[in-house]
Amino acid sequence: MIAHLIVGMLALQTPAAVARTTGSPTATLIALYDSSNDADTKESIIRHLAGRGDDAAIAKIITIAKTDADSDLREAAIRHLADESGEARTTLLLQLFDEQRDPDLKETLLRVLAERGEARVTTRLIAIAKSSADEDLQEAAIRCLANDDSDARTTLLIELFDGTSSAGAKEEIIRHLGDRDSAKAAQKLEAIAKGDADADLRDAAIRQIANRR
Repeated sequence: MIAHLIVGMLALQTPAAVARTTGSPTATLIALYDSSNDADTKESIIRHLAGRGDDAAIAKIITIAKTDADSDLREAAIRHLADESGEARTTLLLQLFDEQRDPDLKETLLRVLAERGEARVTTRLIAIAKSSADEDLQEAAIRCLANDDSDARTTLLIELFDGTSSAGAKEEIIRHLGDRDSAKAAQKLEAIAKGDADADLRDAAIRQIANRR
């Protein structure tokens, strides 16, 4: 009698046991993420989902990057998405940038995009640096562009300075010209110090000249 009861109980438990054992680790991680209220736990799960890298894991990370209520977790998801190289992933990051409304996350996306070094990303950065209505984003694009210390990039920074009407963007460019070991940059700083109509920009250029070695 007891044996029959045990067999019956095991039979009743079998479907749940099968569900637990046949669910993929990715599905388990996703379920854990959705049920957790702890940000550190969620960030750890994002990291492990990225490590698995299967379609379901990446789809979940994309969903987090787009819609999670916690901006820190969205940023973590973006950074893990950026770890994979390739044009398809760059396309995804550009799409996320276009859809994103949080200014801090847009800046994060600009930075991770700039690190990819693709020509189409540079083209987007230049467009933002030239004409973005968001001055903070414009300055972030300038900072990304300034990470390249080539002579061609110095020329671009000078062109951006001459083409923008934003005083904040101009000051950002002056700072980066001051960091460059370039005769062209030094000449532009001197020209600004001598003849710019904006006294604050003249002062900014003078500070950079004084700090040069």
